[in-house]
Amino acid sequence: MRVLVVEDDERLCEVFHDYLVQLGHEPYLAYTAESALALAREIRPGAMLLDVCLPGMSGTDFLQHPRTRALGTPIIVTSGMLSDSEMHECLRLGAVDYLGKPIVLEHLRDILLCLEPLADPAHVPARREPERRAAPRARVTLPVRVAEYGGNGWDATTIDLSTRGVKVRTNGTVTPANVAKLSFPLGDGDQTFQAVSVLVRADVDGYAFHFINLADAQQEQLRVFVERSLEPPPVAEPHARVLRSITQAFSGTLDLEETLRLALHALTHVTGHEVSSLHLLSPDRKTLHLRGERGLSPRLREINRVLPVGEGLIGRVAATGQSARVEEEGARAFVCVPLQTRGRILGTLSLGRSTRGPFTDAEVALVEATANQLGLALDNERLYSETRRQLEDLQQAESQAAQDERLSTVGKLAAGLVHEINNPLTAILGNAHLLLQEAEGSPDNRERLRVIIQETSRAARLLKTVQSLSRPRPVVRRPCALNEETRALLDFTEPQRDYAGIRTVAELDAVPPVWADCDQIRQVLLNLVQNAQQAMANHPGERVLTVRARSEGDRVLVEVLDTGPGIAPDVLPRIFDAFFTTKTAGEGTGLGLWVSYDIVEQHGGRLRADNRPGGGAVFTLEIPQRT
Repeated sequence: MRVLVVEDDERLCEVFHDYLVQLGHEPYLAYTAESALALAREIRPGAMLLDVCLPGMSGTDFLQHPRTRALGTPIIVTSGMLSDSEMHECLRLGAVDYLGKPIVLEHLRDILLCLEPLADPAHVPARREPERRAAPRARVTLPVRVAEYGGNGWDATTIDLSTRGVKVRTNGTVTPANVAKLSFPLGDGDQTFQAVSVLVRADVDGYAFHFINLADAQQEQLRVFVERSLEPPPVAEPHARVLRSITQAFSGTLDLEETLRLALHALTHVTGHEVSSLHLLSPDRKTLHLRGERGLSPRLREINRVLPVGEGLIGRVAATGQSARVEEEGARAFVCVPLQTRGRILGTLSLGRSTRGPFTDAEVALVEATANQLGLALDNERLYSETRRQLEDLQQAESQAAQDERLSTVGKLAAGLVHEINNPLTAILGNAHLLLQEAEGSPDNRERLRVIIQETSRAARLLKTVQSLSRPRPVVRRPCALNEETRALLDFTEPQRDYAGIRTVAELDAVPPVWADCDQIRQVLLNLVQNAQQAMANHPGERVLTVRARSEGDRVLVEVLDTGPGIAPDVLPRIFDAFFTTKTAGEGTGLGLWVSYDIVEQHGGRLRADNRPGGGAVFTLEIPQRT
């Protein structure tokens, strides 16, 4: 196959050239995208290896060029610095695959194996033996001494050897110099081969060196040793090698999208210039959904996006589980096979040839074998996902159980502490009252006693709130009429407002009942009304408490508005925090709004606070209607 290499690094071009020749391909080199356009039009390559970062026209510009698209040649992009988004953009623009630098040449070999147009003689060069190579590599293990010209030296072991170069691996961590002398034994006895070498590639497998300035005798010595050390050539058919590559690729991933991508990538060019599509059954098994494709036009992609099971060729294959093909004389061929595992159909895999000529039995067998491997891979991915989800659910349940256990322990501890602390607080408070009644000292002493009583009383109220939280009573939900609860509350608290000179306005629309614990909602409303009254108690100007009730969608809203000083901007974000209060010392615990917020949240509602445009604050209680 003719392979056009578009790469501006001349040394890397030489490596690609030698490796492609070893694989039996015809390499052509272009150092710029502009020269590649002209050369590609002349030679019509079967595949291209394209560096994204090129001088002048970039690789992405090359992919979008009309002349490139007109060729229809499969392109493999390479780069050492592409981000995931840039890589996906190259694939979107038409690249068939991506190789990151440093490139593992065996990966390139596998991709080219899948792209090789075996059935299209127009792209096959002069007939040759399938496994004959211009510079064969022998996989041998020999001790190597690497002597760098800077004076450093290190030991390694060969991975493979050819008449052009050698690849070595070291157990330690080294930074090889660009030029070094390599020494290793060849043949029997103490014969040592020495060659000046240039480092041409470093990848995950090791370091590749290219021999330079070898004498004819050295070339012959290498040739004899390499030929004697070569493994017998493989006898597998090309399709079998493709299937083996597909199987190995599937076994390396449990990611569904990656599995589908590998399947389509492997099949699109193995039997000629084809298009492929992969459909998976919906959960109700009534429709097929397009999960991947290669080469479909926008119109065909839209037509194939959702297909009914049982209708059309693809739908019938999904319904019957039997492969089907279309072969009309002089027309384009099409084959569709089922994806199935353990007797269960998962979807379909389709291959359509854009060139004229039917699919051979061997090619159909390859598609069916690939579908079987893909079915197993999909089932493995499903089992893996289910197992992982069950494990995550179990871990979450265990974590929640542990959290509940800790909360229960903390609640019991808090209740016990409140009980123990209340006794000394009662003694302190009682003695302070007695001293205040009997004190004959200075006014300062009497004031100090009042402070003790005030702060001790505040601590007692705080402990009482903590005790109620540590021993929450069961929530009893029933239809709760908010208007009735609001009117009863306003009547109950009216004497306090009369004393403070606060006028009450009730704007209560007819609203449906809510599904709630009436006692808890009454506690929330009481907290909001009392806070509003306290905010206006010492505030100059008109004092008006307004309570509104209205429906909004499937929720009931109760608004409590006051004409007080409002809420400072720095206080508003913290208004519902525990132990946060704006009241003077001894007046509040900082838990009222926090408890109210928690109650409303447990009812599936919301509690909001804001400032009114004309002055004052508004608290909005939002509760779902009865369901």
